[in-house]
Amino acid sequence: MLLRAWGREPRREYLLIGFLAAAFLIEVFWPPFEAALLMFGILAVIPNMREAWRGAREHRMTIDALNMLAVFLSAVTQEWRSVAFIALMLVCARILECRTASKSRKAMEELLKLKPATAWKETNGEVKEIPIEEVKAGDLLVLKIGERVPVDGRIVRGDVSLNEASVTGESSPKEHASGDRVMSGTMVESGGATFVAERVGKDTTVERLAALVAGASAHKSRSERLADRFAGIFLPSVILAGILAYVVTRDFVLVISLLLVTCADDVAVAIPLAMAASIGQAAKRGVLIKGGEWLEALSRIDTVVLDKTGTLTYGTLSVRSYAFERGKETPEMWRLIASAEKFSEHPAGRALYRFAASKAGAPVPDPEGLIIEKGSGLSAAVENRKVVIGNELAFQERQMRIPKELFMQAEDQDHGAPRTHVFVAVDGVVEAVISVADVPRSEAAQSIRDLRATGVRRIQMLTGDREEVAEAVAGVLGITEFEATVLPERKLEIVESLSRTQTVAMVGDGINDAAALARADVGIAMGASGMAATVEAADVVILTDNLSRVPEMLGLGKRTMSVIRGDIWIWLATNAVGIALVFLGVLGPSLAALYNFLTDFIPLINSSRLFGRSKSLNP
Repeated sequence: MLLRAWGREPRREYLLIGFLAAAFLIEVFWPPFEAALLMFGILAVIPNMREAWRGAREHRMTIDALNMLAVFLSAVTQEWRSVAFIALMLVCARILECRTASKSRKAMEELLKLKPATAWKETNGEVKEIPIEEVKAGDLLVLKIGERVPVDGRIVRGDVSLNEASVTGESSPKEHASGDRVMSGTMVESGGATFVAERVGKDTTVERLAALVAGASAHKSRSERLADRFAGIFLPSVILAGILAYVVTRDFVLVISLLLVTCADDVAVAIPLAMAASIGQAAKRGVLIKGGEWLEALSRIDTVVLDKTGTLTYGTLSVRSYAFERGKETPEMWRLIASAEKFSEHPAGRALYRFAASKAGAPVPDPEGLIIEKGSGLSAAVENRKVVIGNELAFQERQMRIPKELFMQAEDQDHGAPRTHVFVAVDGVVEAVISVADVPRSEAAQSIRDLRATGVRRIQMLTGDREEVAEAVAGVLGITEFEATVLPERKLEIVESLSRTQTVAMVGDGINDAAALARADVGIAMGASGMAATVEAADVVILTDNLSRVPEMLGLGKRTMSVIRGDIWIWLATNAVGIALVFLGVLGPSLAALYNFLTDFIPLINSSRLFGRSKSLNP
């Protein structure tokens, strides 16, 4: 059992710390036992010897090489305590590295646990349980209370309250009705619904997030790469300083002390530790940052480009106003409208269904003889009555007169952003006009102000919508720069142009944003509603679809880089003091190793402060 435990990290490291501590204690009372310090010390640094040898074969100077040189010289001069102190430092560093890596593994494992093993499939009105692997896109699946959503899809019947905390970090349950998307891994708290599967297998939210978490550690930041390059500069410098010190003083013990006091494993661990802590804090807020490289880039953002639909606005239409012929607004009329739009895939149709169903006050029947006319509207038979719903073009083609007074009544009720007008006719007579519009997110205006507070100098909105719509939304949100009727190619051109002189973050959610997201210095996707290609192209994914997370992440990036700069200054200061104490004769080899061991924890503690920062992520 001991041998099995010995081979596992970090158990092996904990055993080594125990052996080294016991050897120190025994050596105090029985000095001849000091040889055990060397034995356990050499045993403890074997992994670092391998890394140093690997670096030498690849012609790379590494921190491990410097540490092994210090161990070798200490052993040659029989400074056993120095060997043990260096070993303790390296073992503690490996434990921290192991713990940091295990967080990513555990995060991926926890995500995959959210994936249920089975799903309830509805076929010809009959519901049966099937393995999750057998679910295909287009299948009708049933959601039941207390169970997790098996795959991504869109509700076609029913209403449910979903707890999305496990995926997005949002603790409050969210209501979902017909036409709304549902994400795999979320929990059904109340209600029941039938939904059509859209993303299955490796394309589901849970599977994609697990893959993104697994790949995040591969992206090192410039600061993390700086720690790697630092070794290549620092090692030759220390060796040269040691040679010069020996030439001047002829004191070999001083040279060993100099090497021992400047072992630099703390910086190599502290910087990745800070990055891991901040990426973990972001995940708690429902934001997935794909690696330290992007976290560092967030700290340098000075320009933010935002897509409008689905990013600054909800991306789903809602009813803004309506007007009926006198005496025609009844629950029955709303039930006819809801029934006709029940299976509509058009955004305006889904908005009409949700609103009308809430007004109907009774179960909404399925329509009969549904005919959908792409781009103009639909017609259906509901309770032996013919219902036509569509835009002005659809009614002109049917030669139905639209009463101007109805249109003006709907206009007078809401003076907000430009809207889409939908007309309703029953049995050939126009009975109502309903206006729908996509409205700005509730947090959008404050998020724009927060972005400016983080130091962002330029904010630009891009949209494929009409000029008057863009102008209205920009005015409400306080955005002075915007461009309308923008095609994906133009979005890419704008981001490329800005990136030549500025550090740009692009925020979007649609497939038409994917190219611009990939080109920006940092691509930020609104991931809950975003397409798979958009999420893949982005460097940061906001799972909550909460725009306020954008300024939060910029603030987190700035705070992280502030901590990393602090780590570097701490290392410089402690090494300067240590070198001075060596040349003054205060620190010999053993005390130099002890000094280095103790001061190594200062930058690590500084980086660890980021683990406790979850509510407020701003610097």
